[in-house]
Amino acid sequence: MALTVDPRMTATRIGVGLFLFALAGLAAAGFSHSVQAAPAADLMGALAPRIEARLPQWVAAWKAASPGFELRSLRLASFKAIEEVWAPDSYDPNGPYEELRRKLYATSPDGRRAINAYAAIFFETRTSGIVAGFADDGVVRLIDLTANRTMWLGQCDASCGFHDAMWLSNDSAVVAGYAIDYDDPNCPTSRMCRSIPQLLMYDFSRRSGLLFQGPAIPAGPRHDYTVIRVREKLPQVSVYY
Repeated sequence: MALTVDPRMTATRIGVGLFLFALAGLAAAGFSHSVQAAPAADLMGALAPRIEARLPQWVAAWKAASPGFELRSLRLASFKAIEEVWAPDSYDPNGPYEELRRKLYATSPDGRRAINAYAAIFFETRTSGIVAGFADDGVVRLIDLTANRTMWLGQCDASCGFHDAMWLSNDSAVVAGYAIDYDDPNCPTSRMCRSIPQLLMYDFSRRSGLLFQGPAIPAGPRHDYTVIRVREKLPQVSVYY
């Protein structure tokens, strides 16, 4: 599946994983002074229990590849101001297959916004039933459910991808993913090429984002994990890639 990007979208590269924020238009702003002053390890340590409670499958997948894996091992790799570009009238709550797509969304506690960490997926109806397909896991979309508009929240190239998303509050969210460690001498041909766990933390009220990365892990979860999660969320649909 070819990835089509809105030509109005602008992007800022952040981190080794080449996560690209496509959020342009708002003035830059930072996290609160208390967050800026807190050591990154303390911030991740404080949030780790909440993240693990909401993303247990993701944490379990990394622990399966590396039994010693802990969220507290992730370190701050990049701090960025984020901006927004909304595409007006770009979300149709009654659109084709929207009932299925909604099962993939992580919705904010107040129900106003949602994150689709699987925005590259497409659906079609065949004689055998509805099928879903996607060639990559490198696109994340933010949806304004009250104004029926969307924007590209993140995009990355072949060296990284997105696995899942969750909300910490109405204005803060986490997108979980991975990067491929191309410094590994086994890359790019071997499946044993190391994977780097990544968490993107967004604070939409302050228009700021933090990228946390963990130690590289041999054969850590990549696109295969994304496929598993989609199949879990859509058991009634045949998923291929």
